[in-house]
Order: sequence, then C-alpha cells, then structure tokens
Amino acid sequence: MSDELIGGRYRVKECLRTTGFCETYVAWDTHLPKNPDHPLCVVKKLQPQSNEDFVLDTARRLFDNEAKVLYKLNDHPQIPRLLAHLEVEEEFYLVQEYIEGKDLSHAEIVPGKRWHESQVREFLIEVLEILAFVHQNNVIHRDIKPSNLMRRDSDGKIFLIDFGAVKEITNMTLTEGQGNVLTVAIGTPGYMASEQQRGDPRFNSDVYALGVTAVQAITGFHPDQLPRDRDTGEIKWRDRAPECSEELARILDKMVRNDFLQRYKNANEALEDIRIPKPTPFPPTPPVPPTPFPPTPPIPPKSSGTKRLLLFVVLPLSMGLLFLAPKIWKSLQALKYYNEGNALIKDGEYEQAIDSFDKAIANRSNFAQAWTNKGYAQGKLGSHLEKFSSCVQATDVDPDFSGAWNCRGLARYDLKQYERALQEYNQAIAVEPDYYNGWLNKGEVLLKLGRPREAIDATRQVLKVKPDFYLAWTQLCRALYDLEQYQDAKAHCEESLKLNPDYPPTQTLLEKVEQRLEQSNS
Repeated sequence: MSDELIGGRYRVKECLRTTGFCETYVAWDTHLPKNPDHPLCVVKKLQPQSNEDFVLDTARRLFDNEAKVLYKLNDHPQIPRLLAHLEVEEEFYLVQEYIEGKDLSHAEIVPGKRWHESQVREFLIEVLEILAFVHQNNVIHRDIKPSNLMRRDSDGKIFLIDFGAVKEITNMTLTEGQGNVLTVAIGTPGYMASEQQRGDPRFNSDVYALGVTAVQAITGFHPDQLPRDRDTGEIKWRDRAPECSEELARILDKMVRNDFLQRYKNANEALEDIRIPKPTPFPPTPPVPPTPFPPTPPIPPKSSGTKRLLLFVVLPLSMGLLFLAPKIWKSLQALKYYNEGNALIKDGEYEQAIDSFDKAIANRSNFAQAWTNKGYAQGKLGSHLEKFSSCVQATDVDPDFSGAWNCRGLARYDLKQYERALQEYNQAIAVEPDYYNGWLNKGEVLLKLGRPREAIDATRQVLKVKPDFYLAWTQLCRALYDLEQYQDAKAHCEESLKLNPDYPPTQTLLEKVEQRLEQSNS
C-alpha cells in the first residue's frame, strides 16, 4: 500500500473490503505508538456517486450528522467507537475502533445451518440490549443483517456495526431527468421492512430486520428463500423450524409482522417480552370440603374501619402518586423545553431550538409536536432530509397529527419531490379535513406540478375555513394567472392586498397581472 497518510495521520495497512463507493481499511494512527501486530483503527472512505454540488452539499451535511450520531453512541461497549471523521478532496472518512473478529455471515448464520432455540434467545437478548440503547438515543440503524453483526474473538461479544447513514452518503444519486431529486438507497433486500422500502424507516424497522435475522438463524434459510402468505404478506417460516417453541415463535412472528403497527414499537418492548415470558396459568385449586358447622366469625377490632380505609383508599392513592410523580415531572420538563424551543425559533436561533426539542423528546419520546417543530428548525437550516426524518418520527408516535404529515410534505417539497409532497399533504387533510395549511400547501404543490385548476379547488377549501387568509387569495391569483384569466386574477390579488397590503409577493404578482391585461388590451 501507499505510504501516503490519510488526512496527514492514518497509514493504511490493508484493505478489508471494497463495496461500491465505500472502501474499508485497517490503518495505524501515526500519532500513536505503532504496533504492527495489532491494528489500531478502521478507516472507511465514502464517496458519493455524483459530484453534483447539490449532492456533495447534502452528503457533507449527512456525513456531519452521521458523525454526531456515532459520537453519541460511543458510550455503548458493543458499538465500535468513532475516533475521528474528516473530509479530504470531496471524499469522506470515518475512523473507528478496530474490532478483532468476524461477522455472523461468515460461519454462524449461513444457509443450511440451524441454531438451537437457546442460542436464538441469547442472540436476541444480546442484540436487543444494544439496539435498545440505539433507539433510546433516537437513532435508527436501518441495516441490521448478519454481516453487520460482528462477534469479537477475545470474548465472543456481538458488536453492531455499519449504521445506515453511511449508505445514505455513498449511494446518493440524482434521479435522471428530475433535477435535484435525491434517491437514497438504504437497507438490504430481504431484511428491509416494507415501510423502510418506501423511505419511512421507524424504530421497529430495526426490530423487523433483527427478527428476520433470527428467523434465518433458526430455520437455516435466507429470507429470500422463505415464502410469504399471499393474503397477509407475512413470512411463512414455522414449518422450517418444527422444534421452535410456541413462545419464541410468537415473539419472532411479532418482530417480523408485515404491518409495522402490529410489531413491537421498539427494541426495548421486544426485549421486555423475551426476557419475561408469559406466565403459565396455575391449576385450579381443589374445592375445600364443607365444614359441618359454620365457623364463628371473629369479632372485628375497633380499628378495622380505619384499617380498611388505609388499605383500600389511602395506600393505593399514595402508591399511585409515587408511580405517577416521575412521569408528571418528565412531562413538565418536556413541555418546558418545547416552549423554550418555540421561543428560540421565533428568535431565529434554530440550532439552539433543535437542542431544546431534543431535550423535550428525551423526556417524552412520543411528543409529536416537538418532533415536528424540530423538523421545522432543521428545514430552516437547509437540512431537509433531517427535517423529513424528524417529521416521520412525529407521524410514527402520533399518526393522527395533521401538522406532522404537513411537515413531511414541506420537506418533500424542499427536496423537489413534488408528487410525494402531494401524497403527504393529502394524508394531512385525510387526518383533519379542515386543516387549512394542508389545503394551502396542496394547492402550492399542484401549481408546481402545472395543475392550476386542481390548485384552485384545493385553495378554495382554505377560504371555507379561513376566509381572511391573504395567502390563499394570493395563491388563487397565481393559479388564475397561470390559466391566463387575468381579470379574475387581478380581483383575487386585490382582495389579498386588502387583507395584508404589505406582502411584497402579492404586489409583484399584481404588477405582472396588470402588465398582461395591458398587453391584451393594446
């Protein structure tokens, strides 16, 4: 290998593997004492498949975000520590801890080899413990499979490697003929849940991939070799593992449900289920033979009424308060940080707002409004993919929150994915038919798609709910302008200016309309 140092610091010893546009090396850190028998680090070189400025800028943002994520996960002993990240001549490098061992696809989870049930249980518990830590840090791995699970030689512990955003960077391309539309392929067919294939990964998408891996281990069949039920889409695997107990089969079935709503919500929920098996019902107590004479009832002590009150009222109330107090405190803390984030957004302090929303989410993970407003702040910083990811988290925890679907649509629009944006806005409206922001944004994207008549229909729905919304009047003016109905367009622009005379886009649009009218009259 060349003696040239990567980033002026890392000397390559050997190339571990090359896959597409990602190369992985074993290297020495020349700033540390050299030991040729024990490589000190792994260096991954990532290079996007396009050198377009838009792709490189987005890759750079994703790369920095991925580094932040990996640094955040450095505290877990079974995730390789990130030692450094650097960019050299539009190539991105991650430097990570070197783990001496082999991934499970080499000799453990291979076609034709079946694991015993006890091995599968131990495997699931160990990996779910790692994955629970990942999910608690609001991170989705997105590419769990045997080759991304490495067993360390020294102690046999499993390590979780190769998080999905690396593939987000290396597989990033521009969709031909559609301008700056990013197509990002993340995940591996066979292990990838259906919602992840649609571009909506969730925490339980990781649970699905791990479940498929466990099914592969207990059956000896690759996921592509397992049939699916035609009606439900569920994987049919039980007949390939006849010795699997009903209890483990139930857990695996729930992990690999085709519908994510029927799966475990996250790794921790699956972990609790596999650690605490369902109790076996006790046999019925045999009847006690009747006593010849009824026993004389004991005379209750004078304080029995007080004791009953303590037992049935005071004690449960006290226990309830003790149980609820931490939850109430966390909810109050979440609300405090949420309000703080909103105030920072108003002041234009978007990075600080994101930190506040993260603190709110740490106290209350199902806080859909906090996820949504975090996405809004990310969008203000130009981080549109990250915005979309946050808004997906919001719809995951509250599918009936129209604002979260609208947020997803705005992110799609910023990424120039207009047809998909339209789908997100339609979902927002389906959740809340009178959600006027959803109707307004639907009208805007229909104009972008060159469908002004449909845009008019959508925008008029806004005025049914909010007749004094000047932006809707302006949008109708735009649609009528596109249809060359200039007189009607002028009337709508003028109505908008009555409601808000200081909105420059309306004034500019009205000038264009009047110019067209003059041209048609001359």
